[in-house]
Amino acid sequence: MYQPIMWRCTRENGRGRTRILGRCADMSRADAEIERKKVLDPLNARAEASQTSAVTLRRYTEDEYLGVKTRVWKDSTRTTTEQLIDRYILQDLGERTLSSITRKELQAHLDRHAEALDLSDSIVGHIRWQLTAIFEMAEADQLVVKSPANGLVMPHCKEPPPKRTITPDDVLRSQMVLPIRERLIFRLAVCEGMRPGEITALQVGDFHQDGAFHISRRVYSGRIDTPKGRRSRRLIPATATTRALLTQWLELLQNQSSSAWLFPSETGSTPVAYTNVLRRSIRPALSKIGLGHATFQVLRRTWVTEFSAAEKDPAIRAQLAGHTVDVHENEYRQPDPAALRKAMKKLEKRLQ
Repeated sequence: MYQPIMWRCTRENGRGRTRILGRCADMSRADAEIERKKVLDPLNARAEASQTSAVTLRRYTEDEYLGVKTRVWKDSTRTTTEQLIDRYILQDLGERTLSSITRKELQAHLDRHAEALDLSDSIVGHIRWQLTAIFEMAEADQLVVKSPANGLVMPHCKEPPPKRTITPDDVLRSQMVLPIRERLIFRLAVCEGMRPGEITALQVGDFHQDGAFHISRRVYSGRIDTPKGRRSRRLIPATATTRALLTQWLELLQNQSSSAWLFPSETGSTPVAYTNVLRRSIRPALSKIGLGHATFQVLRRTWVTEFSAAEKDPAIRAQLAGHTVDVHENEYRQPDPAALRKAMKKLEKRLQ
């Protein structure tokens, strides 16, 4: 016969306690183990809850959440997302413990950013998405019983500014006032639909004998990076006018090797910054003809809108733009008022 099974645990006052579970003659080892767990499990659960409740939102986000997510994020995504989380989440809630934050507080946090800070629905939507992702991971790690971000709703945000475009006549007038380099950059944006970072990341060898630009890199925040997404790696057939202008520009380049930058900086070792080209050359020239609002975003949106009138297949349009059909149709394409009136006339004729 062996001695009664005994266990020892430390109480809150630091004193050790020993409890006899039963005599060997009356209780098997398996039964004793079951009884031991009944006593110890609640104590261990309370001790674990006490330890995890001290984890702050900042500590968990920086050590765990970002530690996992940044492994798959591109540099551009990582930089912008870390800034958003720090500015709009951790500055206000970072020192709070995970277990103390309630859904009511998170909803008030979103409402305050939408109203007091006057943020756009895009930024508030990103804040809501990140809060949901952080607390879902914390719930999976058993640091919160249930995510307080479940059920958060989007507050009413300020109305976004109208998405502007320019007309085909504006495109022609613009090219008449731009120097050859700026004119080529302008055309690549408004006629070939390239993003500004894709334009300045072009090398001489990226224009192939097939008459198309092969997009395989971009410039982001002054760094050479891969394209924005998988769909952004694409071929863009050049228009005839762009090809002729490109030939003229290549004749002016000192370095015409395939690896040379198509739009080099003054040193020649790096591409030119498109923000500098826009601010110093393109915008001043366009302002003189009343088109100072024609940013690269406006030019790309113009290309999407005009291209939709020329090509009816949305899959082809999205392929050349380097994004999905949904983004192409809902974010970039701006319906022509004349086309809307024409559509309503068609409906009126059909209903009469």
